[in-house]
Amino acid sequence: MEQREYQHNGAGQPLSFGVVSLVGDEQALEIDNLLRAHISPDRYEFHRLLCGNAAQFQGDERDVIFISLVDTAQRGPLSMRDQELFKQRFNVAASRARDQMWVVHSLDAHNDLKAEDLRRLLIEHAQDPSRLMRALDEKEKRSQSSFEREVMKRLEAAGYNVAAQWKVGSFRIDLVVEGNGKRLAIECDGDRYHPLERLHEDMDRQSILERMGWIFTRIRSTEFFRNPERTMRPVIEKLQSLDIPFDAKPRASRKSAASQAQPPGLPSQGLVDRVVARAEELLASWAGPQESAGDRRRESRQAVEKD
Repeated sequence: MEQREYQHNGAGQPLSFGVVSLVGDEQALEIDNLLRAHISPDRYEFHRLLCGNAAQFQGDERDVIFISLVDTAQRGPLSMRDQELFKQRFNVAASRARDQMWVVHSLDAHNDLKAEDLRRLLIEHAQDPSRLMRALDEKEKRSQSSFEREVMKRLEAAGYNVAAQWKVGSFRIDLVVEGNGKRLAIECDGDRYHPLERLHEDMDRQSILERMGWIFTRIRSTEFFRNPERTMRPVIEKLQSLDIPFDAKPRASRKSAASQAQPPGLPSQGLVDRVVARAEELLASWAGPQESAGDRRRESRQAVEKD
């Protein structure tokens, strides 16, 4: 809350925070008590702060969600939770963030949790999200339609920097053209991935992303293949109106969405490091002098997922 980057979201509204404990109700209450002791009521309300279990977040969302997996380690791996019941809570907790999800834990995932434990899978993903992104990248290469490839070729031939299958949260955008700090999202309608009967669903998804600050344009396959030059003209004009420059020497290879620069709202590594360092200072001051620095470090191992 001290960081200027976390004052407002992309829509200009106060950025909201939530804390979901996957350990238990008592922990969620303890976190809430700690926060209320150190945060003024007006700031608490300004950021719509909510602490609770997964059930309390059912049907609700926050811009930034912290998932607590802070637990007491024991000799040997922790026992598995009831996977079916825990999976439901896990799915709710991991889908409540509009923008960012932070995983805060006190466990050594390799030694304290079994390989198939969902807690371990979440921690490992938070530590190396690119592993999943690499797998998705291979899938995307196989799934991109010929229509999208043709549109992408024309944009690249015009010198624009284009990325395919750009990931934003749980959504994907067919093509994104970026430059000068600005982006245009392009959806390719009418092929087998975007049949006309799914247009209503696609438009709902577009509305959500527009509220996050994305600007869209759409291209119909029937119009494109009938007259590509005429169909692409409004797209180029849109790029020009947004002051997205073309590159006279476009890069020979394009990165996929998995390895592209982060979508709007995601933190730079410098910001992540700043937040974690400040969290360490706060933890030390809240814990009191009786706790050793070594104990604090062990209890504050953190993993960050940048969604």
